[in-house]
Amino acid sequence: MFSKRTWDTLSKEDQALVRKLSREAQLEQRQLWDAYTKEAVDKLKAAGVQFVEVDKKAFYDATQPVRDKYGAKYAALLKQIQAS
Repeated sequence: MFSKRTWDTLSKEDQALVRKLSREAQLEQRQLWDAYTKEAVDKLKAAGVQFVEVDKKAFYDATQPVRDKYGAKYAALLKQIQAS
């Protein structure tokens, strides 16, 4: 996160470098989080915790009216979420 004033003092090359490295850090953080989550779930299951899988489609269908009403403004974001 940068203040606009600080960001504007960086050269275009430095801004590009910050963007590139930030994206790389984001991707690495997601991989680390996924590994941590898997390890935690495995430990909990080994300790006898039972996980209940949810019906994602039912939730998605139930929230369709919200997307119909407000989704146009966030179409690109919704598409990205659906793709993941």
